This record gives sequence, structure tokens and C-alpha cells, in this order.
Amino acid sequence: MATTKKNTFWILLLPLFLSLFSTNLQVIDIAAGQETHDIAVVRVAPSRTAVRLGELANITVVAENQGTVTEDFTVTLYYDDTIIDSKAVTTLAAGSNTTLVFSWDTTDRREEIYALDEKDKTYSIKAAAGVIEGEVDIEDNVLISSSQITVVSQYLAVLPESTVDPALVPGMNYVVSVYTDYNGTDIWSWQFTLFYNPNVLEGIEISNGELINTAKHTSAQFNPGQFNNTEGSLGLTVAFFYYQKPDVPFTTSGPGTLCSITFRVVGTGESNITLGGDNTLLTRPLPTPPYDPIIYHIIDSYNFVPSFGHVLDGYFKNTEVQVVHDMVVISVTPSSTSVQEGEIVDITVVVGNQGTVTETFDVRVHYDYKPGFPNVNVVGEVTFQSLAAGADKTLSFSWNTTDRVSGEYTITAIVPQISGETDSSNNIKASTEKVILTEQEVTPLPILEIMIVAVVIVIAIILTIWIIRRQRAKESPPEEA
Repeated sequence: MATTKKNTFWILLLPLFLSLFSTNLQVIDIAAGQETHDIAVVRVAPSRTAVRLGELANITVVAENQGTVTEDFTVTLYYDDTIIDSKAVTTLAAGSNTTLVFSWDTTDRREEIYALDEKDKTYSIKAAAGVIEGEVDIEDNVLISSSQITVVSQYLAVLPESTVDPALVPGMNYVVSVYTDYNGTDIWSWQFTLFYNPNVLEGIEISNGELINTAKHTSAQFNPGQFNNTEGSLGLTVAFFYYQKPDVPFTTSGPGTLCSITFRVVGTGESNITLGGDNTLLTRPLPTPPYDPIIYHIIDSYNFVPSFGHVLDGYFKNTEVQVVHDMVVISVTPSSTSVQEGEIVDITVVVGNQGTVTETFDVRVHYDYKPGFPNVNVVGEVTFQSLAAGADKTLSFSWNTTDRVSGEYTITAIVPQISGETDSSNNIKASTEKVILTEQEVTPLPILEIMIVAVVIVIAIILTIWIIRRQRAKESPPEEA
């Protein structure tokens, strides 16, 4: 009887054995986990594409760890092939990115002395992440910005360029200078006119600067213009050297201040301080007849693009600084535009704070966004704390396409309107390319493995029948003769 129970136990375990055996017929190669090192520069963005000589140009660089381990590395920023600065990045986790802000002091970019358009130098901006040990894919370590930076030199300007100060109340004085960065040695004369808002500023005094004065030569003359505080204008103001036929030409050189202008604040509001159309630096006259009294250098607002010319005006405001809330979605980029159902699509969203104060805000990503149904087709939503004014942030989302039907999908990112924001038109942006979702490919059944399993099952059935018959034979008593 004990033998019968023992054989029955093995018969009951036989199906389980066959199941395990058939499953393990499929050979699965599981590759051992392998570390990958891969750093990429994914964004290089200048804050402005034109700066005045000596100004700072801020450049934002985003570096990403596309490997599988935490990395330390260095990012170096260049104009053309000259290093601007380097910044160290430490313990950047796999799959994460970091935003670096570089400041380029353009003071040393002075070019030739003449203020011609072709002397405005344009520079390419490049960021390079240092190659780390074990890194194979190094092509994406370097990225050149699609935007270049033009450094404008040889200008005539009102300085300070902008003053916003509520403490400058009526009765106080406000002083500006008219300045040139022209560095030639042949300045013989200068002249300008100027306009302002007489309801805010009242002109009271003009004083000569260091560019043309008697310290340079005793023949120097300074003729200040007259203020018209009803119209808000300063008449033609001139400084010059009397012409003397020189054996050795007398010269004065820039850069320097033409003159200083003192205003009295008489009201509350704002005022442009605008140089007129006859602003000029003049060279000395020709030394031989016919005596041409002046030769104009091209420092004239009529000869340049008004948005960023060589004549630069000033601005004054003594009202409270207005707080501006303005969020913007800069870009929406899916990692792939062709995927199969069930695959993951990584989505990179760059948002910016174009307001004047630090903001906390939400970012929501949709596939096939429907304005009337804000909670439908949501990929993900995050809240970001403390994005400084003028800064931007790169955020990552993952879209699991399981249960989505095949077709074309547009990815949309939205920053819901924040408190006090008046312009929300740029709070939403769709990806420029659609994500094409196709049906999951069906893997054909492995014929060889099926045949092997079938053979094993047949053998198992035969073996089972044989065991049962053998068992019954043992249990049946032999027949008597």
C-alpha cells in the first residue's frame, strides 16, 4: 500500500515537472548590467544676441547625464575658440540635467576704431563638457548655439542707460553723461542735441567733459546749448579745437565723456533721454586746401538699425517698479516621434520666467490636449518652486503609451496662469513634431521550441500511461490456474 501512495505522489508531480521543463526550453540571454558614461550638452542659449561693448552677455547652458551612473565633470564656454569660463558639475545623477549660467564680459572685444557696421563683431558661442573616463559617445559633449552674439562698439551714448528709482523725488538732481567709446586719435570736434520729458525733468546745467578741453589744447572751445524746459530739449551743444595748420597734427583720443547734464526732478513718471539726429564726432580738417571743415564719422542714429544702433539713448523713471508675472513655455520635445504601443516616450519641457519676481508654478503635459477638458489626456503634472526672474528650467516627463490606440499625437505643455499674470498667451506650447504611435509587432511563435515541447509532452503521456499500467499490474492478483 505504501508503494502505491509513493507512485501516486510522483504521478501528481509529473505535470508540474513538465511545465517547468517546457518553460526552461526557451533560452533567455540576460545581459549583465553594464555601466555607461555619457554626458551631453543639450542647450546653449544667449540671453541677448547684441550687447554694447563692455556689457555682460549671459549665456545659459544645460548639460545632461545620459548615462547610468552619477558623474562629475566640467563644462567650458567659448566665444569662437576662446574660453570664457569653466564651471564644475558634481554628482549629477543618471538621467538628470543641470542648468549653468555663464557671464561673458565683452570689455576686451574692442575692435578697430571706426564705427562702421562691418566693425560690429559677431561671435559664435560654444559649450563643451569634458570627456569623462569610459565615455564612448563624445559627439554630443559639444554644442554650438544657433544664436550668435554681436558686440557693438564705437557708439555715442547717454549714461546711465536706464535709471528706475522711486527715491528720486521732485526737488532732487539727476545727472547723466554723454559718452563715446570711440578710441581714435583724430577727434577734433563733437556735437549733439537732446530731448526729455519736461513734466518729469528740468534741465539746469551743462558741464564739459574730458574729451575736448583746454587741458588737451588751449584752443579748445565749449559751447553749451540752451535748455527749453517747456518743450523738453537741449539745443546744439558743441566742443571743438580751433583749426591751426599743424606741422605735427594735434590729436585727442577716446573713449571719453563729451559732457555732463544735470536735471532737476520736477515730477513723477518716466522720461526718455534721447539724443537728436545730428549727433556727430568730427575729425580734424584737412591740412591742405580746400579746407573741408569737418569729416563725419558714422556715429549717426539714421545710419543704423534703430533697435540697436550706435547712438544709445537713456531712460529715467521714478515711479514704483512694476511687478510683472509672466511665465512662458519655451519648448516641448518628445524623445522619439515613432514608437510602438506600450513604449515609453520621454518628454523634455523648457519653461521660463519672463517676469520680474521669483515664481512658483505648475507645469502640466498632455497628449492631444483638449482645451474644454483640462483633466483629460494628462501625461503628468509637476509643481516647481522658486524660479528666479529671467531664468528658465528644463523638466522631464514620461508618457506610457500602453492602452493608447495607434495614430498621431501632439504633445502640449501648459503652465496654468499664475496670480497676477496678465499675458498668458505664451503659457501653452505644442511640440513641433507629432508622435506617431504604431501597433505592437506580434512576435511569431518559435516553431522549434513548440516541436520540442510537443515531443516532451508525448513522451510524458507515454511515460504516465506506462507508470499507471505498471502500477495496476502490481495491484492485480495473479490468476489461479
